[in-house]
Amino acid sequence: MIDVLAYVVIGISVVVGLGIIGLAVLDRRPLDRIAAGLLAAEAAAIVQVLVAVVQAVRGERPVEAATFVGYALTSVLVPPVGAVWALSEKTKWGTAAAGVSVLVVAVLTLRMQQVWG
Repeated sequence: MIDVLAYVVIGISVVVGLGIIGLAVLDRRPLDRIAAGLLAAEAAAIVQVLVAVVQAVRGERPVEAATFVGYALTSVLVPPVGAVWALSEKTKWGTAAAGVSVLVVAVLTLRMQQVWG
């Protein structure tokens, strides 16, 4: 796994996640900003997973492959779930759930980096 890419994914996820949670604290629901943040985090997670797949095809493998695959799949699936939750829940808690979902991507990326070895 490329460390710089992992740090970029973590950075994007933390900034976007905290920004969305900040909107929830202020009781605001600007869906265009939330959607843009979720899309940025999702794109970063997809790039990270694709790079890991390419590295795996080249012969570089994580120490615990099954755990890595689980983290990778979850990191790609969590932001869309957060988006659906934010759209369906009309209170600030829906916005907060979207922010937390992006922070989860940061944690999952950190764990993927650790599992890769």
